[in-house]
This record gives sequence, structure tokens and C-alpha cells, in this order.
Amino acid sequence: MAVFIGVGSAAMIIPLYITEVSPAKYRGRMIGLDNMAITGGQLVAYGVGAGLAEVSHGWRYMVGLGAVPALILAICLYFCPESPRQLMYHGKSEEAARVVAKIFPNGTDLQVQQKIQHMALHVEESKALNGEGGFWKQLKQLYAVPSNLRALVAACGLMGMQQFTGYNTLMYYSSTLFGIIGFQNPIAVGTIIAGTGFGCTFVYFLMIDRFGRRLILLSTMWGMAVFLAVAAIGFHWIPVSHNLALETNDIGWPAYLLLASMIIFVVFYSLGIGNLAWVSSEFFPTEIRALGTMMMTCTCWGANIVVASTFLTQMENTTPSGAFGFYAVLCFIGWIAVYFWYPEVRGMTLEDIREVFNHGFGVKYARGVQKEMARQQKSQVESQSGLDGA
Repeated sequence: MAVFIGVGSAAMIIPLYITEVSPAKYRGRMIGLDNMAITGGQLVAYGVGAGLAEVSHGWRYMVGLGAVPALILAICLYFCPESPRQLMYHGKSEEAARVVAKIFPNGTDLQVQQKIQHMALHVEESKALNGEGGFWKQLKQLYAVPSNLRALVAACGLMGMQQFTGYNTLMYYSSTLFGIIGFQNPIAVGTIIAGTGFGCTFVYFLMIDRFGRRLILLSTMWGMAVFLAVAAIGFHWIPVSHNLALETNDIGWPAYLLLASMIIFVVFYSLGIGNLAWVSSEFFPTEIRALGTMMMTCTCWGANIVVASTFLTQMENTTPSGAFGFYAVLCFIGWIAVYFWYPEVRGMTLEDIREVFNHGFGVKYARGVQKEMARQQKSQVESQSGLDGA
């Protein structure tokens, strides 16, 4: 139970904390570091699992080794500053100012002071909205205030879609899946899948704050749908019984088509929604950010439970082709939802993002803000070039 509480708490708090302490320019990239650590941990876990698979009582060592990263995290927490917005919210303005100065070490005193004033203004607004109502008032604000509800739908919708792509079935059942299609060492093949996810998360880290959230999602979710459909076609040519037993030892090209399609699916997933879903905590205003992120995390684990508990039964009842085809359709539906309802907030401060959802789902409004930001940035560069040449 303690492990479940720890994992669940970390899944919620870490993206929330990174969102609040990161400069707007690097926020997506910083949350990407968290996901890189997760996928790196999955890769290490697969490697350790493969190494201890034939060791007597190896499972005990696997369970015990899980304490090592938890201990490292506990030690590192001592060196992490509190979120400046939380400090301001609880009346610790001087401490918040010191944290802001650490976050923006290259900023001038005037720039840091302006940043502090900007935060303080919105924190006071959040405190006024919250009043003394506590949790229940926050919950009412989350669902009763239209802009907050739209932010919740966009954030939780993307998080739910992240799980309903079926990616975690590859993580949980990779040995079963690759055993079904005839690979002699399914754990090693599963390690390839995990390694692909880790490598592509690093690429995501380089892309996210350069190209933006919306463009990356629209550019990757179609690929997930296509290669899940290819996997469904590959499974069609593999004779599998109703209880998922392989009926022949001569599979040939369909097995390699399946492996290739799953690897490419993982590439698209890790470059896009696999990491980006956690960035959506930036949608929520200060007064409900913790609660909104909690709802995102509940959506993640709730959808995860649904997928993990139904996947093998679904493959038995609808065949593996039907199961993968079903997830391909869900990915395509997710692409449509992102196109209409997921705004681009790259480079915007948390205080400015709250205005986006006051304009419906804010896709058109956010596009206009991005154009204005680009125009201002270009003007600043040209102005600086003129000064350098003078």
C-alpha cells in the first residue's frame, strides 16, 4: 500500500511542481526530463528483469532494488526549493522572491521584480477566488466555472487518450504479446520496446519547446493510428487460437511486420502524447492547479486500470487484430479531439494561460497569442541587431 501511495503521489506532484518552478520558455522541456527519467527507469527495469529472470528468487532482488531510486528521490528532495507561487499563496513573499531569483539567475533585478509582481497579482486573485471554502469550494470552482471546466476537459481528455492508445499494454504484456507471435526471447524484445521509448523521449525533450505542444500532437497521433492498424493487419496473418496460443511455428514476415509496427508506434507515442499529456497541468490556474492535476492523475490511473484489466480478454473475444484495430480507431478519434479542443500555450506564463480558456477551448485565441509573441520576439531581435550595428 505504501508503494501505491508513493507512486501515485509522485505521479501527481512531480509534474505539478515542475510546472510551477520552470520558466515558461523551458516548461515543456523540464517536464520532459521527468518522463525521460520514467522511461529510463523502465528500460533499466527491463534489463534487470532480463538479467535476473534465471536467478533463483530473482523476483526478490527485483522488488528490493525498487527501494534504491525511492531513496535517491528522498535525498534529492532536501535540495528542491518550494514553488514560489505556493510560497506567495501562504504569505511567504520574501522566500518566494529568493526562489524566483534562483529560477531566473540571468535576469536583471528589474526583470525579477516584475516577474514577482506578476505572480503576486495572480496569486492574490486566486486567494480571493478561493476564500475560506477549502477543498469543496475548489472542487466547485473546477467544475462550475466554465473556463476551468474546459481546461479540465482538455487536460483529462488528453490524459485519458494517452492511456487508451494501448501503449501500456506493450509495457505490461510485452512478454505475452511477443511470445504469442513466436519470439523465443520475449523479454529481450520487450527491452527493445522500452529502449525505443527512452530514446524518443530524449528527442521529445529537444522538440517540445521549439515546435510546441499542439503541432507535435497533430504530427504524431496519426502515426500511432496507422501503425496500430498495421499491427492489426499483421496479427490477421498469424494463426492464434481463442486462448491466444500460437498454432504454428512457421510465422515468417508477419512477426517481423508486427515487431516493426510496434516499435514505430512507440516512436510516435514517445515523441508525442506519451510525454505531452503530463504537460497539461499548465492549463489550470493557481487556485485549482493541485486539484486539476489530481484529476489528471486519477484519469491516468483509472484509464490504465480499464485498459490493463480488459486487454487480454479483449484479444480473446475480438482476436488480436480486433483489439489493435480498436485502439487504432481511438487514436484517430484522439487526433480529431486535439485538432478542435487542444490549444497551443508554448512560451506563455501560467498566469497568461488562464485567459486562454475564457475563449472557449482557446484554440483560435491561443493561435493569435502565439503569432503576437512571435512578432514581438522578432521585433526584439531586429531592435537588438540595430543596436549592435550602431
